[in-house]
Amino acid sequence: MVSLSVSSVKAANADQNLAGLLSPAEKISANFSQKLFDADGFEMDSSIGRFSVARPKQILWHTTEPLEQKVVSNGKVVWIYDPDLAQVIIEPAERLLSGSPIALFSGNLSDIQEHYEVAEEYRANRAIFSLVPTSKASLFREIIIIFVGGVPDSIALTDTLNQKTKIQFSNVNLSPALDDAPFDFAVPADVDVINNVR
Repeated sequence: MVSLSVSSVKAANADQNLAGLLSPAEKISANFSQKLFDADGFEMDSSIGRFSVARPKQILWHTTEPLEQKVVSNGKVVWIYDPDLAQVIIEPAERLLSGSPIALFSGNLSDIQEHYEVAEEYRANRAIFSLVPTSKASLFREIIIIFVGGVPDSIALTDTLNQKTKIQFSNVNLSPALDDAPFDFAVPADVDVINNVR
């Protein structure tokens, strides 16, 4: 596991460099493995799955193990589907995704400068960016995103309780053949629906 406390150098154009690496990824799909660590570094939870993203704010985050969950956004609303609970929660996309790390891939790249202080460091073919949210209401203290050879490799998140989440990507495709179908969701029959879109 990479260090989540990277000694980075603040650069005046770090946010522009990050946007430059993200800009080719108008669409992206990849497998992911996610691990959650407590403040002492002990692993608390892990999951695997696959995600697809297309700008603006179209997202499919499909956790397959250990429990299935789908988070789907068409850019206007977000559906959170838990088959084990037979439940779907519907939220406004703007409220749920604002300031979210996944918005780095799915949102407006000009928002990076508005929402984060960005520092960067380069090691061999690894570009390491540290993002500190400017909003005190953010759920995260720091986000670290690493690119290897210009391709997104991982994201590490430190929350306000000093819990750390590491998301490792694999089989990254920066030009997947995606239409709008993956980013729309048909609510299954016989599930509880909690609709917070009003």
